Amino acid sequence: MARLQKAWRLFPVKGELASELSRKLNISRHIAQALINRGITDEQKAVEFLYAGMEHIADPYLLKDMGPAALRIAHALEAREKITIYGDYDVDGITACAILYKTLSRLEANVEFYIPDRQSEGYGLNIAALNNLKQTGTTLVITVDCGISAIKEIEAVQGQLDIIVTDHHQPPQQLPPALAIINPKQPGCAYPEKNLAGVGVAFKLCQALWQHYHGTGNSFFDYIEIVAIGTIADIVPLTGENRILVKLGLNRLLTTDNPGIKALVEVCGLTGKGIDSGSVGFVIAPRLNAVGRVSQAATGVELLLTNDSEYARELANLLDEENSARQAIEKLILAKAEEQLEAIELSTAKVLVLAGENWHSGVIGIVASRLVEKYYKPVIMISIQEGYGKGSCRSIPAFDIYTALSRCSDILTQFGGHHQAAGLTIPAENIPLLRERLQAIAKETLSAADYVPILTIDSVLALEEVNAAFIEQLACLEPYGFANPSPLFACRNVKLREKRLVGQQSRHLKLTLEHTSVNDVIAWNMGELSDNLTCNETIDMVFVPKYNEWQGHKKLQLTARDVRQSLDRQTQAKLNAIAPDRDCLSQVYLTLKRYNRSGLHDLSLRNISDNIFSNYKETLSERVIDLSLAILGELKLLTREFVEQDVFRIHLQPAPTTKLELTDSPTFRESIRLREEFLNQHI
Repeated sequence: MARLQKAWRLFPVKGELASELSRKLNISRHIAQALINRGITDEQKAVEFLYAGMEHIADPYLLKDMGPAALRIAHALEAREKITIYGDYDVDGITACAILYKTLSRLEANVEFYIPDRQSEGYGLNIAALNNLKQTGTTLVITVDCGISAIKEIEAVQGQLDIIVTDHHQPPQQLPPALAIINPKQPGCAYPEKNLAGVGVAFKLCQALWQHYHGTGNSFFDYIEIVAIGTIADIVPLTGENRILVKLGLNRLLTTDNPGIKALVEVCGLTGKGIDSGSVGFVIAPRLNAVGRVSQAATGVELLLTNDSEYARELANLLDEENSARQAIEKLILAKAEEQLEAIELSTAKVLVLAGENWHSGVIGIVASRLVEKYYKPVIMISIQEGYGKGSCRSIPAFDIYTALSRCSDILTQFGGHHQAAGLTIPAENIPLLRERLQAIAKETLSAADYVPILTIDSVLALEEVNAAFIEQLACLEPYGFANPSPLFACRNVKLREKRLVGQQSRHLKLTLEHTSVNDVIAWNMGELSDNLTCNETIDMVFVPKYNEWQGHKKLQLTARDVRQSLDRQTQAKLNAIAPDRDCLSQVYLTLKRYNRSGLHDLSLRNISDNIFSNYKETLSERVIDLSLAILGELKLLTREFVEQDVFRIHLQPAPTTKLELTDSPTFRESIRLREEFLNQHI
């Protein structure tokens, strides 16, 4: 399959605001523009975003039910009751379980933990497990990362077990009859950060308990690196308090004294290297996740709890082996899925629904994500066992998979999830009907443009501006993750000196630019682009700048997210004959201002075109100039009055006092769409 072409979209340029932030914060205007693109538009918000620390972490007692929960736990501590932490088998649940266990142990609690088996028990509380905990002496259960929907399970043990629920998932309309529920999303909760991960909510409970016994000192932050791992792995927005927790945790990861984390970092080959959110999300977290997917998640908790360095190394190696096993299973299922796709007409398939006997249910979600990345279509992977299918669904931004499944609820046993990820159970005989229904829903709701992946570019910059100071300022925007992605930059018309394929099966593309500032480019998994690029010609590129460290050498390098040959003058002229962009509008408007200053108000499209060519050496078609005048009119920058068939009178209006947004013009939005459509055909 040919590589998917991507649409490039530039955030609206807010030059004046970016210049103001740049001056006040002493940062590059491109970094300022990146902040604006993330909704940070004033100095105070920018300072908080860039530099906020533990002093900005809110009081845990703002969480609804935190007071009663802390008092009940304190009573259990004093009475030496047996407390069991009931967790989940993913990284969020594993890390949440670990920090609560560590905190309660530090407070000398009689505490154990329980993680259900993914294959035999599934997610969340189950009555058999609760009854077993009761029979083995537990009197207080504290859930982490689960429990908010466990109404019947908690009802079944009412009066026999006290249950405190800590969770971050969306609460149902009816809440379970727990002793206390700590969830920032529940009605009536005043806590300002609504998007905590499960480990974040558990952290707040630990913080409240520590304050109950020891006041508000900072010694409690000893486990913050564990909080960071779980928060990154759960893909919650890395903004607000989540951003602070991750930033503090990543700093501590570099010097952690946790034997399990040290062993895991060593197994991952990260010892002595900088660890960022990408290292955690793509290297560390998958190994913790693997045990929950293919064996027992309790191993991950034990790794984070142990104080024995030798045992930690054994567990870390076991996690690494489990991750390799998970990768092998994933590779096998991916190959089987690709076999099925060979029999499908991909050009007409709107949703990919794939099913296989006994596919590992702990891995199919990962395979679905890989297929979405490759084909940019919604994917449902279904594992069939004993007449029923368990499915993992992953989608593209334009297709709300949860809403689509809601419309198919009559043929599903159960389902749940959100906009881009969901799970389902379905009778096996209904799978063809599900495929048919989803195809129809996608055909009804999606356009061809929705199947084009989009690269959203923060700013266009000259490579001369990429230097050590720029990289240092850029690092202040970290940690990157959901809701705070790594900024993407673009450069245009850079001469390509050399290209070569590198890596296994020539999967990667290495480029050398004819540029003195930075000339080294790596394009991961883009080897197939090589045939589209010509050396000694110019290219356009979307990239992330960073340092590449190799064998003690440190060098500026651009990591390309997409590369294409620059448009030649002939193609550029064709583009400028279709619809105007910002540059065209600027040329037309400045030309009109010059005419007005010289006292000329009656003009024709030919007059304006000739003047633009004379001043800018650009050829704009009369159609494009006419559209530009329409856009400027919609933005209330001018009025146009026809005095003859081809002659009109232009009256420029005073510039608005508020910042002008070109996208307020419907004609401009349509112009950008037409230009993108043309570019997608000429990449």
